[in-house]
Amino acid sequence: MNLFGGILLTSGILVLVLLFIRWRSPRPDFAPLPTAPDDPLLQEALSKAKASLDDFKRLLREPREDALVKIRFVSSSNEVEHLWAEVLELPGENELGINELGVRLVTPPVTHSGQLDRLWRCTFEDIEDWQVRDATGRVHGGFSQRAMFAIARRDGVKLPRELLEQEKEYG
Repeated sequence: MNLFGGILLTSGILVLVLLFIRWRSPRPDFAPLPTAPDDPLLQEALSKAKASLDDFKRLLREPREDALVKIRFVSSSNEVEHLWAEVLELPGENELGINELGVRLVTPPVTHSGQLDRLWRCTFEDIEDWQVRDATGRVHGGFSQRAMFAIARRDGVKLPRELLEQEKEYG
């Protein structure tokens, strides 16, 4: 093999490796909607989410398509993010009710680098928000998501088509 062929082959392999790494790294479809943590609409939404955890527990026991929780996450760069996680199991359910959830992170953290275990355990104190898609497809909860839609509109941000479709699913 001549020198040019070797360089071309090495470059091709390097490009393939970089594309594979990019493909394997989870990235959100679009950037998070910009919101200030002290925005009154967001604060009201988080209060509603906390106040309605009993509704969430009830909906977990009913037929449903899926359930999600939003939890506080501190990344490798010491940034706080708020990530959605799918409820996989109710390992902490006992005679007193549900007190722990087995979850899988579905929102990739933006500021985290390195390996991240996507399976977690959380308690109800860890939950900032929740949503349940019932057996009919109606979405309950999702208070912070709804607040972000309202904040975006208030601030003149045009929502992507995917988010507009998602917004229609809330009951």
